[in-house]
Amino acid sequence: MILSLDQQIEAMKIAYPNLPVVRQSDRACIWFGGIRPNQKTFCISIYYRPPIVPEIFTAGIQPRVQVLSPILERHYDFEEGPTPHVYRNDENPLLPYLCLFDSDANEWTPEDSIAETTIPWTERWLINYEFWIATGKWAGGGRHVVQRKFENPELIFDGQEAIQSNY
Repeated sequence: MILSLDQQIEAMKIAYPNLPVVRQSDRACIWFGGIRPNQKTFCISIYYRPPIVPEIFTAGIQPRVQVLSPILERHYDFEEGPTPHVYRNDENPLLPYLCLFDSDANEWTPEDSIAETTIPWTERWLINYEFWIATGKWAGGGRHVVQRKFENPELIFDGQEAIQSNY
C-alpha cells in the first residue's frame, strides 16, 4: 500500500525530529536539517511528492535528496569522479541529487518509508562520500544508472537562506 504524505511526515517526525518539514503543499513536502553520519555534519533537503494512484511509478516519483552544505566536492582525477553517484541538477549544478538506489531495480517504491530507507541510505552515501574524499576511491558499491534529469519539483527550495541562519 502506498504511504500517504501524512504517513511519511509522521514517520519522519518520530524517527528524525532533527529533519522537520519546512515547506508543505497538499501534494508535496521538503524536509530540511542536519545529519552527522561520520565526521562532518551535512545539511540536507529531501523533497517528496507521492504519486497519484493512477500514476506509473517512475524515477521522478521518489525522494530527492540534496546536500546543501557543505557543497559536495568535485575531484575529476578521483575514481568515479568528479562527484560519484549523483544526478545532475541543471537548475543548480552545485546541488546535485544523490543516487541512493537503483530505481530501475525498484529498490524504492512509494510503499517504502522514507524514514526507514532514504535517510539511512543517505547516511550510508555520506559515509562513503567522506571515504571517497579521503582516499579517492568510492567504496559504496552500487551501479550508477544513466544520468537522469528530474523534472522541476512543485516546490522550489534552495536552502541557502536556512543554511546561513541555521548552520
